[in-house]
Amino acid sequence: MTSPALPQPHPASVPQRPFLDDLFGALWPENDLTARPRYVAAALGAGLLAAVVLPFRDAGLGTTLVLGVVCAVVASADRRLRTPYHLLTAVLCALLLATAAVRDADWIVALCLLATFAVGVGVLAEGRSLPGLVASGLAVPLAALRGLPWLGRSLTTTRGSASWAPVVRTTGLTVLLVLVFGLLFASADALFASWASAVVPDLTLDTVFLRAFVTLAVGGVTLSGVYVALNPPQVERIALPAGQPVRRPYEWFVPIGLVTALFAVFVVAQLTVMFGGHAYLRRTTGLTYAEYVHQGFGQLTVTTVLTLGVVAVASRKAPRSSGREMLPRLLLGALCVLTLVVVASALHRMDVYEEAYGFTRLRLLVSVFEGWLGLVVLLVMAAGISRRGGWVPRAALLSGATALLALAALNPDAYIARHNVERFEETGKVDAVYLAGLSGDAVPVLVSSGINRGCLPSVVADDDWLEWNLGRQRALDALGGTGSTGGTGSSTTLADCRSRP
Repeated sequence: MTSPALPQPHPASVPQRPFLDDLFGALWPENDLTARPRYVAAALGAGLLAAVVLPFRDAGLGTTLVLGVVCAVVASADRRLRTPYHLLTAVLCALLLATAAVRDADWIVALCLLATFAVGVGVLAEGRSLPGLVASGLAVPLAALRGLPWLGRSLTTTRGSASWAPVVRTTGLTVLLVLVFGLLFASADALFASWASAVVPDLTLDTVFLRAFVTLAVGGVTLSGVYVALNPPQVERIALPAGQPVRRPYEWFVPIGLVTALFAVFVVAQLTVMFGGHAYLRRTTGLTYAEYVHQGFGQLTVTTVLTLGVVAVASRKAPRSSGREMLPRLLLGALCVLTLVVVASALHRMDVYEEAYGFTRLRLLVSVFEGWLGLVVLLVMAAGISRRGGWVPRAALLSGATALLALAALNPDAYIARHNVERFEETGKVDAVYLAGLSGDAVPVLVSSGINRGCLPSVVADDDWLEWNLGRQRALDALGGTGSTGGTGSSTTLADCRSRP
């Protein structure tokens, strides 16, 4: 006798899995994430603040203020902020943001802000491996899609909706009253009008759309960061699995051994040049020393990067048994030591090249980058000695951000100007046009060297308090508070800049 068939549920009664859950799968689940209307309001407030402060202003105190508010809103959603690692990264990010109010050089400020983003998303998404850290950088833009269901709940939740109406009414009434009485007072008193113009943004039709876009952009980025902090993606799920050692030792020993031998031959060549002198170099290669060092810096930088990749792959494929582990460690350690010699050679080449052809932003930046690569090699060596390398990617990211912070603290444009002036005193050669294209950070150095106003970088003297910047302020102090427009012609020399009135 057959048992009766169980009734099948109607297709309409089967709960459908949300589309975004299927799209992101196990990489980014959303489990029990409650609505948070206050974070939506805070993100909107950050966007409105940015719309008031950022448009039509140079980077300065206001930029740091806006970005600090954005980071504070995101950090308030991160319940892990009290751990030592999170506190350390929070301090590092705050210092990097402060460069917008300290340095006038846009290029170093932009790099520091990018480093802030990289460190911040790495912390929020809890990336540890190199693939995990790379995926962390995609978390914030993808959160604009992944967080849509949470945003909908935060905007329509019944419990929160009851508290939204009084807030909206109070805000609207306050803005209306302040606007009406502010306009009346501004039309009645010139001094009050001047104060109001320094605080209230220009709300003409031409600027409304721009400010609306800034509000949505900054508010959206803030809200995406909040979502990542509340519900971080599982970025470590895409980390590479543990490597399988090769069965035959020669599969890794032969290539790594030959590469190490090649590095040793290169080091011998460097010692030969060092002890043979410039005459020997000219006789054997036909190159001057300046041409010789310029020829190889880029290649040596690429060599350092590739070596780190070779060490990473070889460490995954080398034998790990107790009896066969020592030889791979010694061979890779020797390769790392020789790589440090390559790093030292590259830095020496750039130093000589700068003395011969002058100092520039790009040359200074690539020198810092090569020095950071050398530090990463040291981190890899420490991981090999301790036999634990999971901490290396995070340490490399934080050390890179710290290197940029140190470069900003060095005041790179002033450093470049100082060393170019010193080189001019010794050789009579300098690119005066390049010096005039630097930022206001270089002005105090150039003024103290006797350079007249027509050859100085352009500095504007009409910044408001939201544009206040320490670099520009020092430049204005050096110029007596009047600013400079710059105007060096292509044929002008530094001697002309000193001799002309």
